[in-house]
Amino acid sequence: MRAPPPTSAAAGAAPVQAASVDLRALFDAHYAPTRRLLRRMGVPAPQLDDAAQEVFWVCARRLGDIRPGSETSFIYGVALRIASDHMRRAVLVAVDLEDACSIPAEGPSPADRLDQRRARQLLDTVLDRMPLDLRTVLVLVELEEMEVREVAGLLQIPMGTAASRLRRAREEFSAIARRLRAAWTREGTR
Repeated sequence: MRAPPPTSAAAGAAPVQAASVDLRALFDAHYAPTRRLLRRMGVPAPQLDDAAQEVFWVCARRLGDIRPGSETSFIYGVALRIASDHMRRAVLVAVDLEDACSIPAEGPSPADRLDQRRARQLLDTVLDRMPLDLRTVLVLVELEEMEVREVAGLLQIPMGTAASRLRRAREEFSAIARRLRAAWTREGTR
C-alpha cells in the first residue's frame, strides 16, 4: 500500500524552500547583467531597480519553466519585454541619480570619471536613437556578449536575420555616433 501524501505544514514548505534557493542563485548570478541590460534598453536609471525586481518576480512565478542551461536566455527574454513595457509607459528623464550619488573612495580621477560619464552618455544617446530591433540585437551581442545564435533563439528570428540586424546595427551605431560627436564638437562640448 502507498502512504498517504504528507499534510503537515512543514512538508508543504519544503518545495517552496527548494525553489527559493534556486531563485536566489538565479538572482545572485543574473541581477547585475539584467540591470545593465534594462539600462541599455532604455529603462531610466530611477526605474532600474523596479524593472529588475519585475524581472525576478516573473522568474519566481515561472521558476518551473526555466530549463537548466537556458537561464540567461529566459531572464533576458523577460527583461526585454519589461524594458519594452517601461519604454511605452515611461516619460524619459535625463537625470542619472546613480552617477550623482556614487563617489568612490578610490578609483579614477575626476577627469577620468567625467570621461567615463560622457562615454556612457554618448552610448545611451546613440542607443536611444536606434530602431528597437537593431538596438536589441546590438545590446545583446556587443554589450551582453551573447552569441548571435543565442540572440536569434531568444528573439525567435532566423540566424541570418539576427546576423543581418547586427551588421545593420553596427553601421547605424557608427553613423549616429559620428553625427553626435560632430554636433558636440561644433557646440564646443565633447
